Amino acid sequence: MLSSNLSWIKKDDYTTPKDAWEDILQYIPKQEKLWLPFYNDGECETIVKSLGYENVEHYKKDFFSYDIHDALVIDNPPYSCKKEVIEKLKMRGIPFALLLPLHTLERNYVYGDKDMQVIIKKGKYVFREGNMRPPFKACWFCWGFQAYLKSEDYIIWI
Repeated sequence: MLSSNLSWIKKDDYTTPKDAWEDILQYIPKQEKLWLPFYNDGECETIVKSLGYENVEHYKKDFFSYDIHDALVIDNPPYSCKKEVIEKLKMRGIPFALLLPLHTLERNYVYGDKDMQVIIKKGKYVFREGNMRPPFKACWFCWGFQAYLKSEDYIIWI
């Protein structure tokens, strides 16, 4: 298992734009407990709460050092450790929706997983840091979310 610290490579850690939160949270009832484990600048808790979600766990802690088992993980992890994040959550049976590059579909740790669903938006998200448009398309990779998405489809277009 990866041992990490909070000093991620800055170019790898961008604040999730509000429209990306809106895109995934439309599927989640407001009373659900959400765990947003990747702190960055701490703004995601403010954004999620502004969308009507009050039961939010969001701490400036190393994701790999703790768990919250009774919550859905919804976040945008640093891409350099996406494999380790997915492996930890799946191993512990914690449902998740992670905003990741579309090309993650080709990775062995995702490819062929019958419980993985991907929500793909038309167009690209604009990340707040300098209106940065990454050179890749980001989309939501969901595991254990079939009941929330109300679909068995592997790809959901929005």
